[in-house]
Amino acid sequence: MFFLAQTFLIYVIYLGFDQAFTREYHDHENKRELLQQAMLVPLLGSLIFQLILVVFAAPFSQLLFESPQYTRAIYLFALSSGLLIFERFLLLTVRMQNKAIQFSVYSILVKFMVLFITLLFLFFGPPTFITVVYGMLLGQIIGDCLLVLANLALFRPLIRQIDRNLIKKLSRFGLPTVVGTFLYSLLMIIDKMMLRYFADFAALGIYTAAFKVASALMILQVSFANFWIPTSYEWFKKGKPLIYYERVSHFIMFVLAIFFLLMVFFKETIVILLSQDYLEAQYLFPLLCFYPLMMTISETTNLGIVFYKKSHLNIAASLLAVLAASLGHLLLVPTIGATGAACATALGYLVFFFARTYFSMTYWQGFSVKRQISLSIMLYCFALFTAFNRTLWLEKSLVLLLMLFVVVLYRKELKQVTRFVQERKINKA
Repeated sequence: MFFLAQTFLIYVIYLGFDQAFTREYHDHENKRELLQQAMLVPLLGSLIFQLILVVFAAPFSQLLFESPQYTRAIYLFALSSGLLIFERFLLLTVRMQNKAIQFSVYSILVKFMVLFITLLFLFFGPPTFITVVYGMLLGQIIGDCLLVLANLALFRPLIRQIDRNLIKKLSRFGLPTVVGTFLYSLLMIIDKMMLRYFADFAALGIYTAAFKVASALMILQVSFANFWIPTSYEWFKKGKPLIYYERVSHFIMFVLAIFFLLMVFFKETIVILLSQDYLEAQYLFPLLCFYPLMMTISETTNLGIVFYKKSHLNIAASLLAVLAASLGHLLLVPTIGATGAACATALGYLVFFFARTYFSMTYWQGFSVKRQISLSIMLYCFALFTAFNRTLWLEKSLVLLLMLFVVVLYRKELKQVTRFVQERKINKA
């Protein structure tokens, strides 16, 4: 419940102004002023949220922890919410400047403090859930304070007046994003809610274990997004031809497909690292990989939505995805449990990718996405096969055939990459 509350907080508390900030970054000359103006509304919203948490600490403690006695955790939760805004916008500023090393250092700093303080609390305190909650919250607060101290120059001097026109501009793009993001977040919890209602804790445990394995692909998603979002905005500002975006889209689709197939090929080895009790997870995680797969590839095909500030279309895309996933869960979870939840979840993210791509291309000239769509459908069908198949040799043979097919499908792009690497080596020599 604590993680669920954090998830919703992260999605809602920025009020979409973080997305609007990245969209306006290359169009606004005074970056420091843009940063401070973009943070005003989220900070005001956070202040209201903090007051509500403090006043109703006991009821919130009862809601999250089934006991009104953990009010201190609620107070820390309230304090962390304001600092999360500083963390988000400061990291976005570094990312938009394409300072990869600095971005990595700051990100690791915050995560390390969370880990270190949590371990410290567990070492000296009782091994209970509330100890972990205190450790994580204090670690995040300390890490964010260090981040703010390292970037105090961005708040010197502070803005003296509110730029109402800029705030309106940011809100027109950002606020619709909140609704779309909230709907999208339902995709991340509806599967677990359905399993809790229609199945049992055993099915939920296997499903969660499978999701943890699939999360390995999140490394690719986060790494690519950190590079791609500022780069794509910069290219659009400079008027780069469509061929640049197309090549990136094809290349990332190739990398994702190969990485996905390699994970399936070695799935027995990967899953056994968890526990013998979760061996059934090996049949589910290929379907759950569609969360990072479809999110990553859609970052290259939804550019028409962000370039032309049509953020309301994300609401429609998220709504279609939630409806498709919900229908799948209702039909499949009562009969086949965790397997049904995995099938429905993958379908939801597939629909999300299709919808974002379609809406994007209606406003943007774009490029052909036939290969991305056809390969996504093919991988989904294969993931469905792995969920029900128990013939190991047949599955591994299909993996090898699919890898060969992917290489042939993207042979042109592979030749271009090879040629580019060779030219770089010649120029360095």
